[in-house]
Amino acid sequence: MQALHTCKAFLSIVQTKIGLVFAVFVPLLFTIVWMTGYNGATERLDQLKVGIVNEDGRSGAVIIERMIQQMPYQSVMYSSLQQAQQQMDQGEVMMVIAIPAEFTEQGSSKQSAQLSYYVNEANSDIAKSMMEASAPAISAAVGKQAFGDVQEQIVSTNIIKTHSIRNFAISMLPMILGFVTYIGVMTMNIQLNLASMMLKRSHRKWDIFWGRQLLLVGVALFGSLIVTSVAMLFANTTASFWQMWGFHMLVYAASIGVTQMAFALFGNAAPLFNVALIPLQLMTAGNIIPAAMLTPFYRHIGSFLPAPNAIQGYLRLIYNDAPVGSFVLNLLLITLITWGVTWLRTALIRPATAPLTQPAVDH
Repeated sequence: MQALHTCKAFLSIVQTKIGLVFAVFVPLLFTIVWMTGYNGATERLDQLKVGIVNEDGRSGAVIIERMIQQMPYQSVMYSSLQQAQQQMDQGEVMMVIAIPAEFTEQGSSKQSAQLSYYVNEANSDIAKSMMEASAPAISAAVGKQAFGDVQEQIVSTNIIKTHSIRNFAISMLPMILGFVTYIGVMTMNIQLNLASMMLKRSHRKWDIFWGRQLLLVGVALFGSLIVTSVAMLFANTTASFWQMWGFHMLVYAASIGVTQMAFALFGNAAPLFNVALIPLQLMTAGNIIPAAMLTPFYRHIGSFLPAPNAIQGYLRLIYNDAPVGSFVLNLLLITLITWGVTWLRTALIRPATAPLTQPAVDH
């Protein structure tokens, strides 16, 4: 009976109720978001884009027309292989198919004709697997339609993997720097919110606000410096240390802005909001499955969240040094807007009554 009484005492505490909500809310949220976001993803291959480079003139153009009819993907034509690979590094296309010069002539004369398929290893694992698996089927279809009177197997498949990942640990680095930073900052802001509530007894709201901002600036500067320095000991990145550090500062700043804003808007319920963003960020980051294959509602949400922009930026900084300007801009906007909302909400809060000072007791 005493245990039952103690259990009721537990339930009378707000933190206990919040903990119980978390126990159900987190797995329920992951279930709803991921089941609705990933639902039918493999049926949306037509949302993926493949680049095609034709070096075989008019004969190659005829083959491309037939190829496009057979492929389940969208196709984008490029004038040069270099241009197509640049677009692939930037995530615009998932694979590049190159039709070499004299391809038709070689196939028609019963010589071996080869199609080259370029796949970026820094892309989504699902996208890489799909592209590599479909390459032989595309070659076979081209051979059957273009050289059916010779033999279907005349067209061979050459899969060329660019930016290959030889160290599995490095393949996890975009997730560590981009997503785990958000988790760390979220946990930090929970503790800072508790500290702020304690300081309300003896400090004014703007003193607390600006003091907290000084701490957070220090975290963004020195936290990113420490983590980036350690990461660079293990990873040989295409970007310089200064680029990696500068980008990580923005990731910290955006994560701080979002998680801090939640406390300004929702108070003690803020951890629920911050946790709710976790499945959305994991799903829309694009490193597991391309965002284009998600249900339409979720495809563009990642642009407004810290981790997806961070992960996509790191995929480029680490592997191919492709431009990250769009991700930098997104992170800056996230930081400025969320900080502005936090400042405005703080300004609208009525200041607490100034703490009473007790007169000294005469002895």
